[in-house]
Amino acid sequence: MKSMNTLNMCDFCSLERSECGAEPVLAVLLKLKNLEPEHSESVVACDKYISPVDVLKERFHDPSL
Repeated sequence: MKSMNTLNMCDFCSLERSECGAEPVLAVLLKLKNLEPEHSESVVACDKYISPVDVLKERFHDPSL
């Protein structure tokens, strides 16, 4: 069985994980058989995620920012 490709949501978020106060769901909680150990702490869901694309869209459409 092939290992999973894992994306950590924190790598694509506008907030800093250590300071954001989020309660993330980590990959290890999914109990996947083919999850590589180094990816077990990857964030797969988050209650504070802010997309950098959304931040740029907001700034682009608001001339006061």
